Amino acid sequence: MKILVHLLVLALASASLSHAQEGQQASVKAPLQGGALEAFVDGVVVSAMEDHNIAGATVAVVGRDDILLLKGYGYADAETREPVDPEKHLFRIASITKTFAATAIMQLEQEGRLSLNTDIRGYLGDIQFDDHLGTITVANLLSHTAGFEEFNLGTYGEGPDSEAQSIKAQLEALADSQVRPPGEVTAYSNYGYSLVGAIISLVSGKDYASYIRDHILEPLDMSNSTHLLQVDVNDDDYPWLEELREREARSHEWNSGWYEPVDYPFTRPVILANGGLSTTAADMARYVQMHLNRGTLDGVEILAPATWDKMSQDLYRNGPYTQANAHGFWSTEWSGHRVLRHSGSTHSFRSHVAMLPELGIGIFIATNIDSGGKLNALPRRVIEHFYPVEAATLPSPPTDFAERYTRYTGSYLSTRRNITRLEKLGTALFGALAVSTTGDGYLVVDDERYVELEPDVFQSLVNGSRIQFRGDQDGRAKWLIPSGGSSAYERPRFFEQRETLTLPLVAMTLTSLVLIIAAIRRLIQRSAKPTAHSMAQRTLLGAALTWIIAVSLLVVALGQYTGSSVAFYELDYPSPMLRLFNAVLWLATLLTLLAIASTPRWFSTARGERLGLKLAYGAAGLIFLVFAFAMFQWNMYSLD
Repeated sequence: MKILVHLLVLALASASLSHAQEGQQASVKAPLQGGALEAFVDGVVVSAMEDHNIAGATVAVVGRDDILLLKGYGYADAETREPVDPEKHLFRIASITKTFAATAIMQLEQEGRLSLNTDIRGYLGDIQFDDHLGTITVANLLSHTAGFEEFNLGTYGEGPDSEAQSIKAQLEALADSQVRPPGEVTAYSNYGYSLVGAIISLVSGKDYASYIRDHILEPLDMSNSTHLLQVDVNDDDYPWLEELREREARSHEWNSGWYEPVDYPFTRPVILANGGLSTTAADMARYVQMHLNRGTLDGVEILAPATWDKMSQDLYRNGPYTQANAHGFWSTEWSGHRVLRHSGSTHSFRSHVAMLPELGIGIFIATNIDSGGKLNALPRRVIEHFYPVEAATLPSPPTDFAERYTRYTGSYLSTRRNITRLEKLGTALFGALAVSTTGDGYLVVDDERYVELEPDVFQSLVNGSRIQFRGDQDGRAKWLIPSGGSSAYERPRFFEQRETLTLPLVAMTLTSLVLIIAAIRRLIQRSAKPTAHSMAQRTLLGAALTWIIAVSLLVVALGQYTGSSVAFYELDYPSPMLRLFNAVLWLATLLTLLAIASTPRWFSTARGERLGLKLAYGAAGLIFLVFAFAMFQWNMYSLD
């Protein structure tokens, strides 16, 4: 009898515990049920579309087993005013594609065909890439810690015919330099994921797009998804492709008060793994549900549960207060719940996907205009609205902060930048992150205030996000690591500081103008007489004119790339204008050297000239030489 009583009590306790767990799970899911979710999303999306001139958006919110919201907003094509249909229209999801590539890598590891910790040279055969600072593993590529710089100009356009013959030729044409040791810090790398795509292809024996179609898209019944919309292929080999192309949402630019559709060229096949997938919100709902169900959907296993568990684990983290990379996804927390997320940006499309395994919720949004990036915050806003947490009380600034703030202040550059080529110019001039301080003890990062929580750790007064600093041997902060984002920031090297270009540029320009104006005055006054230093003088004047022409050509050449998003993708690199600039640059440098070489002769023989005039011309030559050295340090002499 006592045994029966004990068993009854145990059963009741078990039932009570089970009911409590079900109640906890239900309480988590309940806020997203009913019309409240749709009303909230409608409010956020419609308001943002009106405020930021967003052409169209497609949204999916899912649970593990059900679709909570699937909706389109605005225009798939503003020219025809066709409304967005979340089941019909394909949007380019850009870098969210990387999560598909990472899923494929986990499949191949699950099958024993590769190892995440193996040197990638064993998988890439005779494809050449730079690993002179350290061995690169598959895990380094997945987590953006291979140490590559980034170079964008010309990446997306069609390459020469010779490039199109093989993965090897395309990858080597786009190769980035390794500029830091693997594993030191994250530096987001599209090129790294191009190598991931090549590994998938070479290990599986299929081209990348076919592998993803056969092993992920078709098994999940994602029939409205493909990598081939952006690739110049023979449509006869893909009879279904024409119909998908007709259903692709068009990208737009806001121009003169209306949406202007923009058509982009085809792109190189080798970059498909880093951002080439086009899909619908309905198809993405299935992909997200597969991940929420630990690799399985409707009885179809894409990843074994144990493999998915490994994939969802943090692979690399810059610091304890920053988001991590979880085998392709970025891992962070919203409202106290772990999030696996990724965003995307390409060809005026913007997108964001977020999954919260603990809540069993996934959210996807994509838009077809640059300003649509304002809506990438939708997934986080949904979670923070329906699962709010009490805001933590922030401490007051430490009383001794005024004695220590110089450790942190200054400018920082993203690790996602170019160091060895001409594109180094853009990040340093326009991409620096400014860190300053207020008089009352707050740190200001990019116009947002932070308060110190503990040494080297600061929290935003606006949204609670944290940043962390890592120091160097001199006691100054070397690294600034944000809680979000996919890269860190580091103090620029000496010749990455914009002053090392702008100051010599100003000095060269002023000197050239003085020489040119003086020459014009002599010509007008007809007072110029042959002297012992006429040749050096004329050579220096020629250098001045040529330097001005070279800088003008550079401005025009870079303006061609940045004049519109279409130009950035369409123009080959290097463009004819860049080649002309490079030729004039070399000519200006040669004239400068010739002028300086002839200076000693006229200093000693032209006694009729004032010493001050001689020194002025000598100083002009040195200024031009300094500017030439600055141009060399800024990678202007080589376009490769």
